Amino acid sequence: MVQGKYQPVVNLDDPIFLRNTLLTYTEKCLMLENENNALKPKADGFDRIATADGSLCITDAAKNLQMGPKELFFYLNSHEWIYRRTGNKNWLAYQDKIKQGLLEHKVTEVSLSDGTGRISEQVRITPKGLTRLSEMFSNHV
Repeated sequence: MVQGKYQPVVNLDDPIFLRNTLLTYTEKCLMLENENNALKPKADGFDRIATADGSLCITDAAKNLQMGPKELFFYLNSHEWIYRRTGNKNWLAYQDKIKQGLLEHKVTEVSLSDGTGRISEQVRITPKGLTRLSEMFSNHV
Protein backbone atom coordinates (compact mmCIF):
# COMPACT_ATOMS: atom_id res chain seq x y z
CA MET A 1 0.00 0.00 0.00
CA VAL A 2 1.36 3.40 -1.03
CA GLN A 3 1.33 5.97 1.75
CA GLY A 4 -1.40 8.57 1.41
CA LYS A 5 -3.11 6.82 -1.51
CA TYR A 6 -5.98 4.43 -1.38
CA GLN A 7 -5.36 1.25 -3.35
CA PRO A 8 -8.64 -0.52 -4.15
CA VAL A 9 -8.67 -4.24 -3.69
CA VAL A 10 -9.30 -6.01 -6.98
CA ASN A 11 -11.26 -9.20 -6.92
CA LEU A 12 -9.92 -11.27 -9.82
CA ASP A 13 -12.55 -13.90 -9.13
CA ASP A 14 -15.33 -11.45 -10.07
CA PRO A 15 -16.39 -12.31 -13.67
CA ILE A 16 -18.22 -8.99 -14.13
CA PHE A 17 -15.10 -7.01 -13.18
CA LEU A 18 -12.93 -9.13 -15.49
CA ARG A 19 -15.41 -8.81 -18.38
CA ASN A 20 -15.67 -5.01 -18.01
CA THR A 21 -11.89 -4.64 -17.75
CA LEU A 22 -11.36 -6.79 -20.84
CA LEU A 23 -13.97 -4.82 -22.80
CA THR A 24 -12.42 -1.50 -21.79
CA TYR A 25 -8.93 -2.54 -22.89
CA THR A 26 -10.24 -4.16 -26.07
CA GLU A 27 -12.01 -0.92 -27.00
CA LYS A 28 -8.84 1.08 -26.29
CA CYS A 29 -6.77 -1.30 -28.44
CA LEU A 30 -9.24 -1.04 -31.33
CA MET A 31 -9.29 2.75 -31.07
CA LEU A 32 -5.48 2.92 -31.12
CA GLU A 33 -5.33 0.49 -34.03
CA ASN A 34 -7.75 2.69 -36.01
CA GLU A 35 -5.69 5.81 -35.21
CA ASN A 36 -2.54 4.00 -36.29
CA ASN A 37 -4.16 2.94 -39.58
CA ALA A 38 -5.30 6.51 -40.22
CA LEU A 39 -1.77 7.89 -39.63
CA LYS A 40 0.05 5.21 -41.62
CA PRO A 41 -0.29 6.87 -45.08
CA LYS A 42 1.08 10.12 -43.68
CA ALA A 43 4.00 8.32 -42.02
CA ASP A 44 4.70 6.40 -45.24
CA GLY A 45 4.72 9.70 -47.13
CA PHE A 46 7.23 11.18 -44.71
CA ASP A 47 9.40 8.07 -45.09
CA ARG A 48 9.32 8.37 -48.89
CA ILE A 49 10.34 12.02 -48.71
CA ALA A 50 13.05 11.42 -46.11
CA THR A 51 14.68 8.64 -48.12
CA ALA A 52 14.42 10.27 -51.55
CA ASP A 53 17.47 11.32 -53.54
CA GLY A 54 18.34 14.87 -54.56
CA SER A 55 17.65 18.19 -52.93
CA LEU A 56 15.57 21.32 -53.43
CA CYS A 57 16.48 24.97 -53.53
CA ILE A 58 14.88 26.93 -50.70
CA THR A 59 12.29 28.50 -53.02
CA ASP A 60 11.11 25.10 -54.29
CA ALA A 61 11.14 23.71 -50.74
CA ALA A 62 8.89 26.59 -49.69
CA LYS A 63 6.41 25.63 -52.40
CA ASN A 64 6.41 22.04 -51.16
CA LEU A 65 5.83 23.28 -47.63
CA GLN A 66 2.98 25.51 -48.89
CA MET A 67 4.55 28.73 -47.69
CA GLY A 68 6.21 31.77 -49.22
CA PRO A 69 9.94 31.71 -49.97
CA LYS A 70 10.57 34.85 -47.88
CA GLU A 71 8.86 33.22 -44.93
CA LEU A 72 11.03 30.09 -45.24
CA PHE A 73 14.25 32.08 -45.68
CA PHE A 74 13.36 34.09 -42.56
CA TYR A 75 12.56 30.93 -40.60
CA LEU A 76 15.77 29.15 -41.64
CA ASN A 77 17.85 32.21 -40.81
CA SER A 78 16.22 32.87 -37.44
CA HIS A 79 16.49 29.20 -36.42
CA GLU A 80 20.17 28.91 -37.37
CA TRP A 81 19.86 26.74 -40.46
CA ILE A 82 21.31 29.38 -42.81
CA TYR A 83 23.26 32.65 -42.54
CA ARG A 84 24.99 35.28 -44.64
CA ARG A 85 28.51 36.55 -44.19
CA THR A 86 28.82 40.32 -43.88
CA GLY A 87 28.94 41.89 -47.32
CA ASN A 88 27.95 38.68 -49.11
CA LYS A 89 24.60 38.09 -50.77
CA ASN A 90 24.81 34.27 -50.78
CA TRP A 91 23.25 32.17 -48.06
CA LEU A 92 25.38 29.54 -46.33
CA ALA A 93 24.27 26.51 -44.34
CA TYR A 94 25.33 26.04 -40.75
CA GLN A 95 27.76 23.14 -40.55
CA ASP A 96 25.70 21.23 -37.97
CA LYS A 97 22.74 21.17 -40.39
CA ILE A 98 25.01 19.82 -43.13
CA LYS A 99 26.37 17.13 -40.77
CA GLN A 100 22.80 16.18 -39.82
CA GLY A 101 21.98 15.75 -43.51
CA LEU A 102 19.32 18.48 -43.47
CA LEU A 103 21.07 20.90 -45.84
CA GLU A 104 23.78 20.74 -48.47
CA HIS A 105 25.77 23.17 -50.59
CA LYS A 106 25.67 22.88 -54.32
CA VAL A 107 28.58 24.47 -56.16
CA THR A 108 28.14 24.88 -59.91
CA GLU A 109 30.34 26.42 -62.55
CA VAL A 110 28.29 28.62 -64.86
CA SER A 111 29.60 29.52 -68.32
CA LEU A 112 29.07 33.17 -69.17
CA SER A 113 28.41 34.51 -72.68
CA ASP A 114 31.93 35.97 -72.93
CA GLY A 115 33.44 32.49 -72.51
CA THR A 116 34.51 32.95 -68.90
CA GLY A 117 33.13 30.99 -66.01
CA ARG A 118 31.68 31.84 -62.65
CA ILE A 119 31.18 29.71 -59.56
CA SER A 120 27.63 29.66 -58.17
CA GLU A 121 26.88 28.45 -54.64
CA GLN A 122 23.45 27.49 -53.41
CA VAL A 123 22.09 26.11 -50.14
CA ARG A 124 19.78 23.20 -50.86
CA ILE A 125 17.37 21.37 -48.59
CA THR A 126 17.72 17.61 -48.57
CA PRO A 127 14.72 15.27 -48.38
CA LYS A 128 15.59 14.66 -44.71
CA GLY A 129 15.61 18.44 -44.14
CA LEU A 130 12.28 18.86 -45.93
CA THR A 131 10.78 16.13 -43.77
CA ARG A 132 12.10 17.77 -40.59
CA LEU A 133 10.75 21.18 -41.61
CA SER A 134 7.39 19.68 -42.52
CA GLU A 135 7.18 18.03 -39.11
CA MET A 136 8.21 21.26 -37.37
CA PHE A 137 5.60 23.34 -39.22
CA SER A 138 2.84 20.78 -38.69
CA ASN A 139 3.55 20.83 -34.93
CA HIS A 140 3.11 24.62 -34.84
CA VAL A 141 -0.34 24.56 -36.45
